[in-house]
Amino acid sequence: MQIVMPAPVAAAMEQLKRAGTSPRVPGGAARDSPPQRPVHDWDLTVDCTPEQLAAALPGAKPIGGQYGTVCWQGVEITPCRAEAGYSDRRHPDSVRFGGGLRADLARRDFTINAMAWDGQVVTDPFHGRYDLAGRLLRCVGEPEVRFAEDALRILRLYRFAGTLDFAVEPATGAAAGRLAPTRACVSAPRARAELDKALAGPRPSALWPLLRAGGLEHFGLHGPAQPGGAAAADGPGPLAALDAVPANRLCRWWALLRLTGSDARRAAEVFTLGREMQRAFAWLDALAAAGMPADRHALKRQLMGGEPFAFAAAAGALAAVEPAFAGLPALYRELCASGEPYRKEHLRITPAELLTEGVPARKISAVQQCLLKAVVDSPALNVWPTLAQMAKALVRFV
Repeated sequence: MQIVMPAPVAAAMEQLKRAGTSPRVPGGAARDSPPQRPVHDWDLTVDCTPEQLAAALPGAKPIGGQYGTVCWQGVEITPCRAEAGYSDRRHPDSVRFGGGLRADLARRDFTINAMAWDGQVVTDPFHGRYDLAGRLLRCVGEPEVRFAEDALRILRLYRFAGTLDFAVEPATGAAAGRLAPTRACVSAPRARAELDKALAGPRPSALWPLLRAGGLEHFGLHGPAQPGGAAAADGPGPLAALDAVPANRLCRWWALLRLTGSDARRAAEVFTLGREMQRAFAWLDALAAAGMPADRHALKRQLMGGEPFAFAAAAGALAAVEPAFAGLPALYRELCASGEPYRKEHLRITPAELLTEGVPARKISAVQQCLLKAVVDSPALNVWPTLAQMAKALVRFV
């Protein structure tokens, strides 16, 4: 396994080795480096007690509470540990240090995350490299035990399936389906973080088995019944169109909610998505309700009121989710190529120029809107002398 570590990680590893410990690169970095995927989560694990770790890294800042994690020169290092008892189905009731690397890897969720590299040798007691090569997600040990310990792992399973484009091992998938409703103990912010990652990946439709099993009902995300009975439940189900939606956070969230028939307002509140997202959802819903524009002129009329985000992404989302909008991306490209105005910014007269033409500041917005309506219907009017003359006439009526 060839892993190129960032300089701070290499420096931390060298410092720990000089102190007589055996540091290793675990989890995501060991998983993602061989296929040359970008590694975003660099950290280290070391088989020692928190006290020994603090002595080995003078100046390290404790950041991990009961887990003993410290930050040294920007690198997070955690002592190897074993865990026991998960009464809240999220966090261990007790943590024991010094159990060795194998015990630390045994507590992890999936085999592809239960590997560690010391600079030369990969420790892989659960054959994660085989599952990595086979593009398979498999729990470490008994799946029901892993998911009963921490219900967030069920969502992580389907997040990894979509972002890595891996299959789910049958026993792991079956256990996840049986225990999916227990995810009510996961907080909305943690669930949102996983959903954000899943929706940013190449195959967000991988979330469908979780939705089908009711794993997100607690947050108001439904898994609607499909025509065709149980056989049709295999595969991406109603979320198949989600993969074709542009990888834009607003669009993917909107498409997920629309395809599952979920209440967008409730979801925005539960997941604290913010007012910007709510406005975007309402705008996309309004576009969908208005139907496919008949031509460029109709599209311009729809866009006159402004766009809360790039319409190219919105057009792609509508086309993916609603078959009637299949031609919308091409129509929008045609509009852009035509150069025809449909936004205030496209007017060939600026607010400053309107002021010099005698338009009071309080009336500029209303005058611009009237001018825009005129040039949307007749693009030839969008020249400065004509607009200036029209603006002077409009002042008396707006």
